[in-house]
Amino acid sequence: MHICVKKDIIPILVPEISFIDKYNDVNNYLEMNPSMFIEDDGSTTILVRCVNYRKFKSKNYVVYNSHRSISTYYELKGSIQNNDKLDIESFEYHELQHNYNLPVHNAFWKGMEDIRFITENDILVTVPELHVGGKPAVFKAELVNHEVTNFVSCEPNETDEKNWMPYFDKTTNTHKVLYSMSPFQIKSIEVNELEEIGLDDTTSQILQGYHGSTNGVDINENDCLFLIHVNGEKTIHRWIILNMKTKLVSVSEEFVFFKNSYIEFACSLCKYNERIFVSVGINDNKAFIIELEKENIMKLFSHV
Repeated sequence: MHICVKKDIIPILVPEISFIDKYNDVNNYLEMNPSMFIEDDGSTTILVRCVNYRKFKSKNYVVYNSHRSISTYYELKGSIQNNDKLDIESFEYHELQHNYNLPVHNAFWKGMEDIRFITENDILVTVPELHVGGKPAVFKAELVNHEVTNFVSCEPNETDEKNWMPYFDKTTNTHKVLYSMSPFQIKSIEVNELEEIGLDDTTSQILQGYHGSTNGVDINENDCLFLIHVNGEKTIHRWIILNMKTKLVSVSEEFVFFKNSYIEFACSLCKYNERIFVSVGINDNKAFIIELEKENIMKLFSHV
């Protein structure tokens, strides 16, 4: 199993959100599953999910301050310049607000989860409490002035595939998502119009059990790079490249980011001046930005 070659590892520490838990002890929310977007001028937004539970390697978890899982977010605003190190300590920190414009329902999972950027202001977000059955459901929303609002339901709204992977399709000049890996399906963001892409038997077999992780970024004129994952005793990743013109799909070898982790959840992939960054939550209690080099990513395609 390959361990990802990393150029830099940047930890994210947000101001502590503390509470008195159900055991009458002082406790705090844990950082996890960050999201990231870098604009052409280097302006950078990082969103960090914080949760009131702890998940263990056994897959068991403990909710500490209520009978429900609660998610809240911090927004970090700053910039990256040229070849300088990404300095998150210089960023501004804001508690991210949300203004649901849709009915709120009773749900075990409360709050926004696992945000993925479409553009600097448009996001995809999972919100179980906006689904009548309290199930994971995907919404498009707007991020403006430290607030998420204008939630729009994306169809199919009730689905096992909640990790949609947004990208900009240059061939149609529209934003789309990779919806599922097996079968390999593409769809528009809001409408349930699925396009299935035929794969050769080997690729189809490799992608069995895999689900979406990150948005896609262009690596040349027609190719878009994504990160996908499969859950087991450890989270395992592969890179995929979708040629937007031919619809050919290339798949990398398997790898992990860290040797001793058991959960690795990536939400965002960013490119700035040929530098590549991925946002990763580790074990549902740590948040990192990892800088990678394109050369090392492409090496994982060489023997598949």
